[in-house]
Amino acid sequence: MIKKQVMHSKLIVALAILLIGTMSCHKKHDEPTGNTHAFIHTSGTDILDANGNKIYLRGVAFGNEVWSNVEVPTTHHSEADYGRVHDMGMNAVRFYMNYKTFEDDANPYVYKKTGWDWIDLNIAWAKAHNVYLILNMHVPQGGFQSNGNGGALWNDQANQDRLKALWFNIAKRYANEPTIAAFDLLNEPVVTTSISQWSTLAQDIVDTIRTVNANQMIIVERVNAVGSDWSNNSDMNFFDLKGDNIAYEFHFYQPMEFTHQGASWISPVPAIGQTYPDPSRIYITGSSGFYTASFSNPTLAAGTYDWTQYVESPKFTVNDPLIKLAKPTFVNRENTGKVWIDDIVVKEYDATGAYVQTILSIDVTSFDGWYYWSQDLLGTAGTDNTTGHSNSNSIYVEGSTSDANLSNSKYYFIPKQGYSYTVGGWVKGEAVTSGSKAMFRLDFEKLSTGGSAYALNKDYLAAQVDQYYNWTQTKNRPLFLGEFGAIQFAYDNDLGGVQWTGDMIDILKARNAHFTYHCYHEDNFGIYRGSGTIDPSNCNQPLIDLFKSKLP
Repeated sequence: MIKKQVMHSKLIVALAILLIGTMSCHKKHDEPTGNTHAFIHTSGTDILDANGNKIYLRGVAFGNEVWSNVEVPTTHHSEADYGRVHDMGMNAVRFYMNYKTFEDDANPYVYKKTGWDWIDLNIAWAKAHNVYLILNMHVPQGGFQSNGNGGALWNDQANQDRLKALWFNIAKRYANEPTIAAFDLLNEPVVTTSISQWSTLAQDIVDTIRTVNANQMIIVERVNAVGSDWSNNSDMNFFDLKGDNIAYEFHFYQPMEFTHQGASWISPVPAIGQTYPDPSRIYITGSSGFYTASFSNPTLAAGTYDWTQYVESPKFTVNDPLIKLAKPTFVNRENTGKVWIDDIVVKEYDATGAYVQTILSIDVTSFDGWYYWSQDLLGTAGTDNTTGHSNSNSIYVEGSTSDANLSNSKYYFIPKQGYSYTVGGWVKGEAVTSGSKAMFRLDFEKLSTGGSAYALNKDYLAAQVDQYYNWTQTKNRPLFLGEFGAIQFAYDNDLGGVQWTGDMIDILKARNAHFTYHCYHEDNFGIYRGSGTIDPSNCNQPLIDLFKSKLP
């Protein structure tokens, strides 16, 4: 009975697609010619233009107020904005669409002339300024996917049928329009149970489009999340598709604490103030474990004394390729007395022994991130807010009768081969045990097989991007970065937004990438800020200048 109902539903949808495809277009369009080489098309991992030359689609996204469900966003942009896009050295616009531009929930499969007219107008504007359009279904029937609130697309077959029918009609209407470079089927899919939900629907939409349109490239995005699980599988949540002229898509906003700082829709809201680059912020893949340490360091004097001792280790030279990470540690082995610690400093020296920089300068104000370990589980450690070297704050450790230490993974750094490092700090002692091994020490760690460690810099960004490129290269398909960008706060107060974007563009160009920046006009991420009609003076001018200098 269930199978019969499903077959009956599919038959109705198929008939609706054929009927609506004939009736919904308000002006006559020729049948597709099938001459794919008159259009942008894929060739292995490359994208070629109509003349068979390699082309790189690089541009910006037009958000079109899709989150506000504005049917026809006439104030979002005008023809002049296509001129501005071209002047930035760009040749493509990822054009966000909301299904409500085309149909109402109360009247499905009946498409609005105003919607078609809006797309036609944008095609004319784009064509006049030598800009390609990538039509992207940003809000499908069933709801906006990105925040995990679009489950109705996956749980209601009627929504999938309507999405497929809408793409059929878009593809049929514009089958002979080379200004449209591609159909980008669905933005940031968040499925409810499995990746196969999107791979199956995507293949169905691809096959449906190809019944009426062999010309335009089709772009299919990886799965962003399965339910509340945002992790990636070994394929980075990509999947194989059958057919020609297909490209895969991913989005990139790493690290989120930088690109989304101050984003009110994220919980907890990432604090404003994260900088790029930031050598103190370390990202580790795989796992790390203790390998060796700078053991031959001076120990603390016995007895009781105030903040009169600055204790520093001799230089430790890193000459073992297994050493990947380091962090400062305070050892309190067999010291039953009490030691206060403050103003810890790690210095770096080059291969000649010349001072290079201070890697870490830690004014200890809290016990946040510190971990106390003792072999016999005796002793304690914590924060003292009544005494310190440079202010009234420090941390302490006391009562250690065996091997014991304090460390904090917040202060990881990546040592360089051939360079040397010292660690030191100020101490205050109370009844420090004679003969104890209380000292500052640098602990060095190795990584698990396949693991890596990066500071927040260009190398880190490149390594993250390559996770996506590595998969698509094996599939011999082009890869399109549909969205990358940073929130406005990242560009303010010299936090490094322009450098992050510039590094990303360099990384992408080095990989012959296709990409569109998110986004052109909105308050949060917009090159042009504000809502309503664009105010050319309310813009991120340094970002515009960056695009002009690096594109095409």
